[in-house]
Amino acid sequence: MKDMVAKFKALGDETRFKIFILISKKKICSKCIAKRLNISESAVSQHLKILKNANLIHGEKISYFTLYTIQETELKQMSEFLLGNLQISDEMRAILDISGNCKHICSGKNKYYCGDK
Repeated sequence: MKDMVAKFKALGDETRFKIFILISKKKICSKCIAKRLNISESAVSQHLKILKNANLIHGEKISYFTLYTIQETELKQMSEFLLGNLQISDEMRAILDISGNCKHICSGKNKYYCGDK
């Protein structure tokens, strides 16, 4: 579960999401990413590091440059997770179980009352 959260968190930044989209379209180097997004190469490097640590992209060294591609298997896992095709973990099953008592401090007088007692 933590691994999946890390992947979505890595894509939670707008610039990283744009970088990920660029990489998903074609193999691209960090210099090209910086030029297309009009940001510094060092900023791109930091974003790429986070995407690599989340195992969302892969760098292939070709001569002087590193060309980045997406990790398609990881993207497929994320997609399946979102579509509910993966088996729900015990941790998620406990979160999704709404038969227990509400842990919030709410009452029927509150117009946003959750209904649990």
